[in-house]
Amino acid sequence: MMQTIELKNFGKVLVSRPAGLEAFNAIRPTLDKNASVQIDFSDVLSVTPSWFDEFLTNLADYLDGRVDLLPTNNASVLAMLPVLQSARQDFVADIIQRFLKQNQG
Repeated sequence: MMQTIELKNFGKVLVSRPAGLEAFNAIRPTLDKNASVQIDFSDVLSVTPSWFDEFLTNLADYLDGRVDLLPTNNASVLAMLPVLQSARQDFVADIIQRFLKQNQG
């Protein structure tokens, strides 16, 4: 089963670690622990590395890495992802690497 998380439900501008953790805690009760999820960046204007790191780290740990990022042209997201990937060696890095490979060129 695949669930989609629409980040726009948390706002158009996503900033700060506390807000990222709050977003994860809000969505966690709706998640099927055995499912996979995909993250949709549609209609989000900006995402900071700190918000996304906190949100994605908790989500990836909770779902044992079964997270995919949907394609996006959002410049904020595309700039932030390689920064996060380079700082990590865990589920988060794997998720971002998979996204970047699928969305090259």
